[in-house]
Amino acid sequence: MAENPLFGGSEYVEDVFRDADDPLEAIASLQQENSVRVAAMQPSLPMLDLHGVTRTDVYGGLYQVLLDRLLDQVGKMDARGLHRLLDKSFSCVEVEGLRPVSMRILQTLPAAGEDHLRRISESPELYASCPAGLKRQIWESNQGLFGEAVSPLLDQYTAEKESLMFATHSPGENKKPQSFFSVAPKARRQSSVVQQLVDMVGPSLPLYNTLLQFLRTLFLRTRISHYCTLRADVLMVLHERESPICSSDPCHKFAWCLDACIRAGQVDSKKARELYSFLENLASRDEVLGDVAMLLRDPYALNTISQSILKCLLDLQRQWSLPRDSDELHSLLRLQQLGLKSLHILETKDYYESPLDVDLIVKFLPEMMSLMVSTSLYLLCHKLKEEFSPHRLSPPFLSSLRSSPPALCIACCYALHLLEKREHSLSCLLLQGISSSYVSGGQDMELPDAFLHLLVLVLTSGSSSGSGFGSAEFIRESSLESIIREFWLPSCLNSEPVLLHLCRLMWVVHARLDRTFLQSVLEEMQPGSQLSTVAHDQYQTLVSHINSASNSQPS
Repeated sequence: MAENPLFGGSEYVEDVFRDADDPLEAIASLQQENSVRVAAMQPSLPMLDLHGVTRTDVYGGLYQVLLDRLLDQVGKMDARGLHRLLDKSFSCVEVEGLRPVSMRILQTLPAAGEDHLRRISESPELYASCPAGLKRQIWESNQGLFGEAVSPLLDQYTAEKESLMFATHSPGENKKPQSFFSVAPKARRQSSVVQQLVDMVGPSLPLYNTLLQFLRTLFLRTRISHYCTLRADVLMVLHERESPICSSDPCHKFAWCLDACIRAGQVDSKKARELYSFLENLASRDEVLGDVAMLLRDPYALNTISQSILKCLLDLQRQWSLPRDSDELHSLLRLQQLGLKSLHILETKDYYESPLDVDLIVKFLPEMMSLMVSTSLYLLCHKLKEEFSPHRLSPPFLSSLRSSPPALCIACCYALHLLEKREHSLSCLLLQGISSSYVSGGQDMELPDAFLHLLVLVLTSGSSSGSGFGSAEFIRESSLESIIREFWLPSCLNSEPVLLHLCRLMWVVHARLDRTFLQSVLEEMQPGSQLSTVAHDQYQTLVSHINSASNSQPS
């Protein structure tokens, strides 16, 4: 610790006692030399001694009063006076009692000196004690320290999202999983992690840009889309706080409009035009496209857009219109494709929006609408007790599912729609096609986590909101077993997310399944060595839960 320049320090005290003949006289001399030299105070000291008030308490109280007054004066001083006081006080910054003076001056000055910031950042004790405003100045010149400060929060955020996405049951319950999408955006942004990150950024645009760069890097490295959600959440919290940083983010208006769509649960025609207009106004090869793609890759945004595409297709079916004639549908498909290609855009730094796949428009979507029409006819004939062969999934349709992520997303949404309408046989047929296409598709193809999450909710409660009437009233055992056998088991063999969601499903429905079938399912879904410890732990927890439930049942 640095010595106080106004006092001789510990070495001086040692020298005094070493050279003194009388220790008591040396102590009295030291007290006299270093006492508060205020004449009016001297007569009161003996009286305080009589009342048992130690000199430590007297000087400590006096010190605190003087420190408070000095700190008040710091806020009233001009820059020149602050610099002069800083020159005198910073040499005592290692002294804990005098440290607040230097810290207050550095925080008050518009910009602290690099030497001062460097000395603070090199001392863990000083760095830990400096106020937030001063830390921001340190972080602006030292991204490493900023990264160390935000990394635990970023890890906590993704862990909380993953926990909610793969949770086997709601807190305090043992029956139904909780919906990942049940929390409103404004309530979601009240997360302590998001609020802390925004507080750390404060009004600093450099720190905001650094945080965004961290999120891009982590998204690329981990492929976890929750970083895209955090990118949107941080911007919208700054928007709610009316921070001037928002005006510097070129994605602000786009994110604001997209957030309104998520809150409304759909992208209506007006909002679709606004979002499309933003994309149209982007300059060619604009890096902003990478951030826009991240915002669209947010699971909440992508799920809202995909559901809006399905709604648009159903409306076109009722109107007997073709997909290629709908501008609104094209806008939604463009937004969806951009979100699905976000990783590719950021990896290649090719900030170019690819045109929509022609086959998607002229082949897959007409086939999808044929499936919708065929489904309607099948249901009508079923009510009239007339025979009608259900639509068969054609090879070109299945080929689109294997090669086109947008097509796969649309088919997944329609499968959920059929399940919620209790069309179990038709949904099982489509789910089987989705599974076979996914298994035989390329490595870039993946089943959306949002779809898998909602599928579990629908199968366990009858509603994608998780607030339905329960699986027992919603789906027969035969249909449930068929979906598990035809969709879940083939898909989970080499996919950890699918396995984790299947664990969620089995946690709830295992009691309704035949014991022989249940045992075969547990054997087939046992994770391989290529999967992480998370998958193995989740599986073992499921097995323990099922065994415990079986043992508690009366024989």
